[in-house]
Amino acid sequence: MAPSSNYTLIALLVAFAVVAPSLLHQSAAARDGGAAKAAAAAPAQSANNGEVVLHPTATYEIPDLPLPPIIPCPPAFPKIPFIPCYNVTPPAPPPRPKECKASLVMLMPPCSGFLTTNSSKDPSTECCAGVSRFISGGDPSIYAPLCLCHIINGDVNQLLTAPVDHARALYLVQACLGIDPKTSSGICSDDELRKQIPPMELPKPPTPAPGKKA
Repeated sequence: MAPSSNYTLIALLVAFAVVAPSLLHQSAAARDGGAAKAAAAAPAQSANNGEVVLHPTATYEIPDLPLPPIIPCPPAFPKIPFIPCYNVTPPAPPPRPKECKASLVMLMPPCSGFLTTNSSKDPSTECCAGVSRFISGGDPSIYAPLCLCHIINGDVNQLLTAPVDHARALYLVQACLGIDPKTSSGICSDDELRKQIPPMELPKPPTPAPGKKA
């Protein structure tokens, strides 16, 4: 064999000796990695009765675009992908009235004639405007819809010189608010809702005993 051929053969053997171990290592790593992936993908068997338990699916979060949040996050819908938003704290509910006398006193002048006598077939426009304030447009710290139950239940008699006609009280709510008498009567007589009706007026503080300061 020619010397040049011997040199070429020796060089190939040296190269193979250097490269072969790394190739074998890569092959073993790939084999072990494939086995690990197959084991992870395969369903696991439960210790109870040999039932098959599937591994939970991984979840991923989509990052937002690098923009400042200029829109509020929708409270009742899923977040829009990629669009940054800021959370909005819902406003606190308005204060409820502690008693109903103040609002009913203002309602009685235009409505008392209709509630106590047969002088008119329908409540006046001014009377209905006052009734509507209990639903919307009125100060929520003074007006509450359930305060109208004091008219239907007759508690408002203490503000009038004559008793309220119950049928006319029900018709007042129907004519001004469109609520039929059966519904309004059911609301004001419901045991759970009655607990939420503000009192006609707050109880007076107890009178201090003689010789003691209040």
